[in-house]
Amino acid sequence: MNKKSILTAAILSSFTASAFALDASRFSGEIIFATGYMSTNSNLSTESDALLKDRTKKGSHNDDVVAIPLGSLAYDLGEDRNHRVYIGTSRDDLAVGDLAFELGYQYDMRNGTQIDVAYLPTILSGEVWQNPYLEGRRSKTDIDGHAYRLKVSNIAGSGFSIDTAYATTEVDQERIQASELLRDSDMYYVKGSYLTHFAPNMGLSTSIGYLHNDADGKAETYDQYEVEMTYFLTHQAHTLAVTGSYAYRDYDGYNTLYGKTRSDNRHKLFVAYEYANIAGFDNWNLVSFAGVNYNDSNINFYKNEEYLATVGVSYKF
Repeated sequence: MNKKSILTAAILSSFTASAFALDASRFSGEIIFATGYMSTNSNLSTESDALLKDRTKKGSHNDDVVAIPLGSLAYDLGEDRNHRVYIGTSRDDLAVGDLAFELGYQYDMRNGTQIDVAYLPTILSGEVWQNPYLEGRRSKTDIDGHAYRLKVSNIAGSGFSIDTAYATTEVDQERIQASELLRDSDMYYVKGSYLTHFAPNMGLSTSIGYLHNDADGKAETYDQYEVEMTYFLTHQAHTLAVTGSYAYRDYDGYNTLYGKTRSDNRHKLFVAYEYANIAGFDNWNLVSFAGVNYNDSNINFYKNEEYLATVGVSYKF
């Protein structure tokens, strides 16, 4: 039985073990619809120009208007409602700019610890260029990815959390000629974080993360070291979360296309804002997300900036 089947069986068995009919009061969730502006100049993104004129330079910006439907749905299990199954994008991930769709199971322990196991079917799937380095008009192909996450939060009520993940990616039609740049990979990720409350409505989450990407090509294999901080504040109807992070990627192999070994410095700033019960409507909220990702590489082709600014509404139930 593969890992996806094991997780699915565990979630379904939770429903079976509950031995009660579905109860509407056990459902909770949120629906979010936001629209806004996105811009990127990444040569690797299929949102950039398909026509690559010069692979020694960074890309030019492409701007788009985007519509982003988001949300989550959870169903409580057990007499004490201390465990649940869920689907969607979590509020914690949205606050720091991670738009990850998950199917998972959570269990709340009596000592304050929460255990969360999830399957992420879309976070690494999508489209890539068959050969992103091809000067001229490039063609797209699919990339398939599967990610599995285990998170243990607020361990024994201490504020410490551990987030781990394993993922695989496979490019459907790989057209890169240089073998050291082949992209199929296995990824291993671990992050430790600590949550400090300055006041009941204010706090800071600090985390340190490590990611190893073991790719078929040595020049695509890397170790990433990251530090991240999120400040959050709630005042009356207003909620604000500001996240900043820095990551260093150290690549293993020599890139023959550019005559050097790649290294990247990655920076992120993300702001999430919510105004609750907008215009006096209960459970209807104004939401806004804005952020910038900046990658500074020692190879110009990989340098890029990404910008996102959205505004929308959410409904909680």
